[in-house]
Amino acid sequence: MTNANSIDRETAQQLMALARRMGDAMNEADPLIRPLPQPVRSELLRALGTLMGHLWDLQRPVVRCHPDLDPDGDRFRKPLT
Repeated sequence: MTNANSIDRETAQQLMALARRMGDAMNEADPLIRPLPQPVRSELLRALGTLMGHLWDLQRPVVRCHPDLDPDGDRFRKPLT
């Protein structure tokens, strides 16, 4: 039985693949921004960080339904040793 708040596995996988491509594109921007002069560098890095945060907002509901699709694995669920 499917929960009304759940995401089917195929859709979840497609969303996570899309999120990976989006993340890869954002990662390409970082080395382009780093050599720029201040204050534009800080402004762009802040915007890039905001985008990355929104990307996690997109992934969070998927990972909640399918924890095995978490791109960080269980790294953040395990206690630090």
